[in-house]
Amino acid sequence: MRLIFKILTGLSLYLAAQFTPSYAETTTAYQIPKITVGTGVRVRANPTVTATEVGKLPFGTVVVPQQRSATQASIGAKKDYWYNVNTPVKGWVFGGLLQDYDAKNPDKIAVQLVRSKLGKVDRIADSGILNYNDALEVSQFAQQAASKAKSVDLAGDLQLAYLQAVQQGLAAIPINQEKKPPYAAWIKSLGSQVFYHELAGGYYVDARRLWKLADQYKQAQIGDVIAWQAAHAALGGECEGFIECISYRLQITQGEYLKRYPKGQYVTAALKEINTDLDYMLKDAPNQKDNIKEIDFALWDKLLAPLNPSPSLEHTKQLLNKIKALGK
Repeated sequence: MRLIFKILTGLSLYLAAQFTPSYAETTTAYQIPKITVGTGVRVRANPTVTATEVGKLPFGTVVVPQQRSATQASIGAKKDYWYNVNTPVKGWVFGGLLQDYDAKNPDKIAVQLVRSKLGKVDRIADSGILNYNDALEVSQFAQQAASKAKSVDLAGDLQLAYLQAVQQGLAAIPINQEKKPPYAAWIKSLGSQVFYHELAGGYYVDARRLWKLADQYKQAQIGDVIAWQAAHAALGGECEGFIECISYRLQITQGEYLKRYPKGQYVTAALKEINTDLDYMLKDAPNQKDNIKEIDFALWDKLLAPLNPSPSLEHTKQLLNKIKALGK
């Protein structure tokens, strides 16, 4: 009987060892701070993708792991360890959604993270980059990071990233869903930073918010970039082909950029965009002679006067002179 008992006991211990998950025996101590680089990062009860989800970590959450799996796992195209964290949620996080966090350079890391989601700081895009939930997390992180940033240029970059992420979130709201949860409450929280574009049928970041931000950082290099983004912010209304209206909109967008940054890094690009619209105006000017008289040519002279000579500038002046001549 004792022999049978020993055999059964040994067999049960053997079977237990065979079916005990390997992570229970092979985790190692690990306490290097990390930060989440994904949105809605899942925290699981055990270090496996099939384990129960116990919570989620927002984009940009700093965690200090306590343990690391001994071997790496492959999830999709990523291969990494699992890390055990105990705050703000206790559980395991896949390392492919984390990166090392340098507490000595939080501003730099914050900018790197938001730019990994939004693209380069001067990228002109009002939709198609982030979905609503991702945009919400990125905007919240950028706003929080900006409030703590010590570097002026990086703080400006983060504040711009916040508005860019907000615009992405607004663009991702399904058609005719603005007044329904969860979108309505978020839009209301944005206040005067956004406006409803009747013709486009959606909300947009107000250009005045961007120009105000550009003024805030006019002494820093980032101010130039913010002004360039402001020049491309959506405006309400529609010119419907009237050339005096097109001229006015050019003056308060690309023209406003030239006024603030006559030696800026986007002067050539601004002139090329202006010339594209002036070419259109010139073609239709013979049919709108009375409208030509409404164009503020004096303001154009004032905007262009401080610019350095260039082929683009010369072309701008030629186009304006031709349009003006057709109005006489």
